[in-house]
Amino acid sequence: MTNTISYPEPRAADAVPRLEGKHVRLRAIRQSDYPFLIELQSGPENMIRWRYRGATPSPEQIVQSLWQSVLAQFLIVRADNGEPVGLIAAYNAEFRHSYAWIAMIVTPHCERAGWTFEAYGLMTTYLFETFEFRKVYLEVIEFNFANIASGAGRLFHVEGCLVDHEFHLGRRWNLYTLAVYADEWPDLLKRLAPHLLPPERVIG
Repeated sequence: MTNTISYPEPRAADAVPRLEGKHVRLRAIRQSDYPFLIELQSGPENMIRWRYRGATPSPEQIVQSLWQSVLAQFLIVRADNGEPVGLIAAYNAEFRHSYAWIAMIVTPHCERAGWTFEAYGLMTTYLFETFEFRKVYLEVIEFNFANIASGAGRLFHVEGCLVDHEFHLGRRWNLYTLAVYADEWPDLLKRLAPHLLPPERVIG
């Protein structure tokens, strides 16, 4: 007697993640990118804004720490000529609780170019589509948050604030926890950046 297993028809899909926008694209990091990444993270404009908060680790230490607690990270490059302009990473992923953290650093001349949201949008979509997270979090020091505060309630939610948490530049600063929710993300992209919407995946 032959047993027959019933199963649904298999579906085909576009399995390539969307990692390119109008202005920037995200690509895998190569060893040849390390000099740029060392300079990016240790330059005076980013010394306090980035993870080292004023400390000056050696180039070897920067490279060694580049992948610590990282789930996925990409070099941010210009879409027109491939010039590297930043780094974006997802780290401290918690699969049981369904969230991860995002951090991004860009060259000073790109900080207000509007490309930062595009890179952030591509990465956030990648995380929600690839790992089925419920939220992504950002940890933002007060003087960085001042540049994006107008997006509160529109681009992200402020879920917490540690008051006078860090000491920099001769005074204490608040540290904000921001969150983006997966169930709100598609509608947000439709309103603000429809060109970043992922393609229709199922093709058959």
